[in-house]
Amino acid sequence: MTQSPPFGVPATVGVRIGAFSVDAALVVIAAGAASLLGSPVLGAAVAAEALLGLWILQARRGFGPGALLFGLRTSRAEAPLVPGAGRAFVRGSLVLLGGLVLVAGAWVVVASAAFDRSGLRRSWADRAAGTVLVVAPRGRPDQDADGTTGIAEPTVHARPAAGREPLQVSAAAAALPTAPAWDTPLLAVEAPAVVDAPAAAGERAPAATPPAATPPARASEEPILTGGVGRAQLLVVFDTGQREQIDLPAAVNFGRAPVASEPADVLIAVDDPDRLISKTHLRLEHDGETAWVIDAGSTNGSELIDDDGAVHPLQPGARTLLEDGTRVRLSERVFTLSRLIGGPV
Repeated sequence: MTQSPPFGVPATVGVRIGAFSVDAALVVIAAGAASLLGSPVLGAAVAAEALLGLWILQARRGFGPGALLFGLRTSRAEAPLVPGAGRAFVRGSLVLLGGLVLVAGAWVVVASAAFDRSGLRRSWADRAAGTVLVVAPRGRPDQDADGTTGIAEPTVHARPAAGREPLQVSAAAAALPTAPAWDTPLLAVEAPAVVDAPAAAGERAPAATPPAATPPARASEEPILTGGVGRAQLLVVFDTGQREQIDLPAAVNFGRAPVASEPADVLIAVDDPDRLISKTHLRLEHDGETAWVIDAGSTNGSELIDDDGAVHPLQPGARTLLEDGTRVRLSERVFTLSRLIGGPV
């Protein structure tokens, strides 16, 4: 019985061979035309550029022209994500190495999916790269990872409450004073008077300084606001070490090259060497006390990860409450939030 991954049906061997044959034919036609119109060197250069283009398509989109024609997608074996540059390079290199054996060796590598006893129909190249070729679902338009999707009026989804163990607080942390609310005015503290030290023997005592005039008491005892104390801030820390500090309240758009949804939006460009994060991937709204997150229709999705490791995928456009201690995953990047009081640290 054929085993299927939770996100698609494995492609049959015949369809795999057909899709690969289309890609190979396009490379041969382009290289042959360049050789006839120019020189063999030009033909080799065109073939190399065509192979580079196929590698980029596989890494960023999970398909080439042949797979697009047959409705196939290459995905990571453990999750419905595009392969990325490294896995696409390993997968394509093994097929090219097979082609060095009388050319037909490349088709043998592709057809080796028939020998996969796991039922996932993974070729030798797929097993080495950790990928799987699946049939893309019909009727669902593909979304470009470079495209941005506007966020419509959100629908609030409350996550089901799950039983958690009580938070363990150390004695040292429990002894720390509780910080006041971020919008509570701070009272000025009068500095203690400084008593001059007695003069040494033989020295002339300094003249006494007359006390300064005491200003008249105000009619009402109002708190005196002290300067130099900043407003509440939000610290965003990614698993890559990237750190961002934002004044609250704030609305933040995360992405590879995010664009603003509102004039006052804060934009955070996430480090993403594999280019798996959409341009505008996620929106965070924080009013100083409560945080909400909205997936901006990203290609590779967003998830919330609880303290116990439970994963909750975000629905595109759904405004979801972000509880304290919950981590947020953007494709393969994960970040946490910490609320700071009193300005920069």
